[in-house]
Amino acid sequence: MGKARIIITFVRLCIALLLIISMCEVSFASTASQVVSSMFPLTPNQIDEVKSEIKSRQQAAATPPSMNNTTGVSRILVANTQPGFSFAPPNIRLGIGVVTTVIFTNTKGVIWPVTSFIIGDKENFNVTFNKANGILMLQSLKAYTNTNMAVMLKGRKTPVTVMLLSTQKKWDYEVYIRVLSAKDNHFDIKGSTYLIDLLSGIAPSGAKRLSLSANSMNARLWEYHGNYLLLTRSVLISPSYIHHIEDNTLGQINVYEIAKTPVIILSGGKGMQKVMVKDDS
Repeated sequence: MGKARIIITFVRLCIALLLIISMCEVSFASTASQVVSSMFPLTPNQIDEVKSEIKSRQQAAATPPSMNNTTGVSRILVANTQPGFSFAPPNIRLGIGVVTTVIFTNTKGVIWPVTSFIIGDKENFNVTFNKANGILMLQSLKAYTNTNMAVMLKGRKTPVTVMLLSTQKKWDYEVYIRVLSAKDNHFDIKGSTYLIDLLSGIAPSGAKRLSLSANSMNARLWEYHGNYLLLTRSVLISPSYIHHIEDNTLGQINVYEIAKTPVIILSGGKGMQKVMVKDDS
């Protein structure tokens, strides 16, 4: 009996010891959790949210107010210098802390180098002139200011005038200015505006995109005001075009306005190919 009591007493002591150890572990875990919470009061998700908010505020603080929610675009503009015609000079939209590259070309899109320039407001606009390739790079130094600039082109006797506008809703990171001369009487500036926009990748409002067969040679086609507008690097063989403009700045790109037709024949690097027009409507 004495040994049994001793064993029972020993077991009770072990159980009590286990309970004490368990209570200590729970207390330690609770204490450790409290220490971690005091050192890092936010949860991982809350920390990620704080980081995201800090990033957004830093980005907002780094952006000048005049450039908030502005968008950079590339455009092709026309400067009509034909005698007897009165058109407003092309507007170049500049921004703060960004650079606008201005490239003058002839009506074929071939670069026409700049030889010199005069700017009206030297204090609020910065102009860098690359004499090697005759290209201008412009910056606005002050928000909401305007000026103009007269540019002399190689071999041309009279200057081309452009307007510089600072901090509009959009700014131009790249501008191609097509300069018309007295020899360009065939160029219909009013009728070709939407064709020029198409060279910049901007389809006219209301134009409907059409599908072409698989062998379309990367051409794109739209239906617009009863005709088709074709954008392609190839040469149009058939049908005959109504209007045509081309750009040779970065390789030849053609825009044709043609009558509606189910078949278009193009000539490119792979020879002549027949392209079928698909109207998915």
